[in-house]
Amino acid sequence: MQRAHVGAGLVLAWFASTQHASAEPRDLSEVQSNRYYYLHSGITAAGFVGTVVEQILTSHHSPGYDLDRFGPDDAVRANFSESSAHLSDKTLAVTVMAPLLLQMSQGFGTRMGNASLVYAEALSLTVLAASTAKIIVRRPRPYSHSKDPRILEFMDRQGADAYSSFYSGHASTSFTAATTGSVLYSLQTDELVARHTVWGFSFLLAGMTSQLRARAGRHYRTDIWVGALAGMAVGVGVPVLHQLDLGRVRGTELAVAGGGFGVTMLLSEVVDFCAALDVLNLCGLPRDVGVPLRDASLVPRWRVLPQAYPGGGGVSVSGELL
Repeated sequence: MQRAHVGAGLVLAWFASTQHASAEPRDLSEVQSNRYYYLHSGITAAGFVGTVVEQILTSHHSPGYDLDRFGPDDAVRANFSESSAHLSDKTLAVTVMAPLLLQMSQGFGTRMGNASLVYAEALSLTVLAASTAKIIVRRPRPYSHSKDPRILEFMDRQGADAYSSFYSGHASTSFTAATTGSVLYSLQTDELVARHTVWGFSFLLAGMTSQLRARAGRHYRTDIWVGALAGMAVGVGVPVLHQLDLGRVRGTELAVAGGGFGVTMLLSEVVDFCAALDVLNLCGLPRDVGVPLRDASLVPRWRVLPQAYPGGGGVSVSGELL
């Protein structure tokens, strides 16, 4: 855990050092050249399309590299929790959508269009980077080390996804969203209380999303640490690429972000988020393997069978909408 905090501190320190990187920063409210929009729209589209193509071409692959023994990872090696996995999907969705809602709150126009392009480009690059790393490393997920036959059966149904642990796409995406979204918000308003709140809440949610992936048995701690660092690096790098004025971001905002991240990481080691949020019905799925497991695939299983009807022959279709 200490390594994660040190790494995060280095990234945030680098973030602060970029504030004078551009002599003539771009203003989000200004219309840019056609070349600018073509270039960055192309990069954004290429990132998302490239990710989809990678996933289609590598839908079947065998396990690859894994660390033999590493203390922080050993502690979560046999974790499994469907409820934590599903809750992490919900917190990721909130983390990704929040910056868009914040942009809308500032009004529709050129500023929002430019900010949305920066944000979309950051997300496209971070998902492509995580997808590529998963394919190259092919690290078995923590639950693959379980001895429970139900979890092993679940693993068999996941196919190549069971060997896609390094690094965490949830962590990298959530931290990219938190970083880029917070930067863009700081560039659009002078309301310091609101800005500090956005930084703190965004990084708190990103940390919660990451830790839930370890609790779910989908990722090791090293997976979420690297994912968080990669996400913050992209979250900083893309605004720098667009020559935005990062000098507007205050050191206190970074401190609040680091505090939210650190508190979440530490708190999650002693508190089961799903148990705490049961009162809100956010974790209705089982937290253990005491009941039959459900397939985590987003594609429902369907059966199509021939069926005789009074008016002739036909087929019956049955399945489950998850």
